[in-house]
Amino acid sequence: MEEIVLPAPAKINLALKVKGLRADGYHELEMIMQTIGLHDRVHLKKIAGGIRVVSSHPGLPEGSGNLAYRAAEFILEQSGIDGGVEIFIEKNIPLAAGLAGGSTDAAAVLKGISKLYQLKISDEVIREMASKLGSDVSFCLKGGTSYAYGRGEQLEQLPDLNKIHIILITPPVEVSTAFIYREYDRLKNGLEIPVSRLVEIIKQGKEINWQEGWANDLEPVTARLFNDIYEIKGILKEMGVKFSLMTGSGPTIFGILDKGEEALFIKDNWPRKEDFVFVTSTVKQEFSELW
Repeated sequence: MEEIVLPAPAKINLALKVKGLRADGYHELEMIMQTIGLHDRVHLKKIAGGIRVVSSHPGLPEGSGNLAYRAAEFILEQSGIDGGVEIFIEKNIPLAAGLAGGSTDAAAVLKGISKLYQLKISDEVIREMASKLGSDVSFCLKGGTSYAYGRGEQLEQLPDLNKIHIILITPPVEVSTAFIYREYDRLKNGLEIPVSRLVEIIKQGKEINWQEGWANDLEPVTARLFNDIYEIKGILKEMGVKFSLMTGSGPTIFGILDKGEEALFIKDNWPRKEDFVFVTSTVKQEFSELW
């Protein structure tokens, strides 16, 4: 095998609770994470040596500033491979949007190089590599629906949700995750998010009532800095979306809909022409693992 192409799906946070700052500088988190159908495509090709990263997006770093590059560097060094890799990232996920775009590309690189070079690496070792690269990379390796805790790298796989139709709105603003967490620490105004109860709802296969406490501690923080957050949520509500939430540290907002046609209507009639608008749905773990 000389070349391989892997889709790298985005994620959303159905719930995100910040429990406090840890001694290692990370935050203790509780999250419910979900894979969605929006995805990048990562093309990997064997080369004689070194690592080359190219992307369809001009704003994506092509050197060690790219998490996919660091993932390739890590697995090649750890495996002692006498060879290199060329990585082309066909970018569809918006940058720095709370959708784990960089993390999912890195996860695809770990999986792809393992297949490309037919490495005899266990899933456990790959997961360990992922956790050292970044908190979301571990989730992106498995996908589906997960309860994530610790700094986000500790995962408990949950039953797949029934297909949920989603509209994604990403405003054209840049959000620094590190800055948002610093602001959260300064403001100290966390929400009451019953993550354990929400996890049990999923485990028991109950129909989800989106008014039961699904929330994101970081949303009010990001919304203080960017008016777009609540403006987008307000427009979604006017267009019939009963529940919307910011994912990660933002700025992307997702809305939950009963039918795909409703999401398509919103996309076609979205009034803010500067926003990235995408119709997608939740993805089950069995499909995520194939990716």
